[in-house]
Amino acid sequence: MIDLHSHILPELDDGAASWEQALEMARVAVADGVTEVVCTPHWVPGKFDNSRPVIMEQVETCRRLLAEAQIPLKVHPGAELRIDINLPGLIKNRQVLTVNDGGIYALIELPDESIPDHLDEFFWNLELLRIRPIISHVERNAVLREEPDRLYHWAVNGYLTQITASSLTEHFSEEIQDFAVFILEHRLAQMLVSDGHGLRSRSPRLSAGLAVAAQILGEQTARRMVWDVPRQILNGEAVRFPEPVPIDEPSRFDIFDYLPKRFGDKIKSFLK
Repeated sequence: MIDLHSHILPELDDGAASWEQALEMARVAVADGVTEVVCTPHWVPGKFDNSRPVIMEQVETCRRLLAEAQIPLKVHPGAELRIDINLPGLIKNRQVLTVNDGGIYALIELPDESIPDHLDEFFWNLELLRIRPIISHVERNAVLREEPDRLYHWAVNGYLTQITASSLTEHFSEEIQDFAVFILEHRLAQMLVSDGHGLRSRSPRLSAGLAVAAQILGEQTARRMVWDVPRQILNGEAVRFPEPVPIDEPSRFDIFDYLPKRFGDKIKSFLK
């Protein structure tokens, strides 16, 4: 498997705290079946100012230490870029990292509780530079949970999205797990990633989430999310994926699902 989203590089953000922990995360990932990882420390202006040179240096150190420890994990450079008005220019000038430093795919992070104004204009500005956005952990965004049509619109327009493997195993909440399942059912995400931050909270494992995804999508389609699609992105190739399923019928996000069961059942019975 290839993990396109990992905070394995130490002391750059809220991920690994030391090289010892980073190497242990690598061992855990390899034991889980991961063979390649894209290192994606946060870039957040004023908080995590992880420029391209800083990350590239850490990736080289990581490669050396993995080789010395005989851990068979291949690592690639990248960054998780918090949406910012200056970001297109910074990407164009190679001041911040795209996935695998390829200049084609950029991993974009939205706030968990909101959707920035003029987001479509921001994506359009990236497209003008021939940069394709990959939107991280969409299942954890509160606005998208209320307005999943936005995700459908992005998918139709060719924007790529990731969901975190542990979201499918209720690591965060039942609500987030339900939405992650909804996203898969409607073919609104193309990648399954670990978003690994440590050994316990968001560990660098993919297999448990992959098993859930396989139950929803089938084994072959689920495997594409952790192998074929990541390989295409690393190579800078176009990603082809199934057409999204229109959101045109009642989904699992029925208001009755959020009521205590005895009340929901009574109301549904009354309305019949």
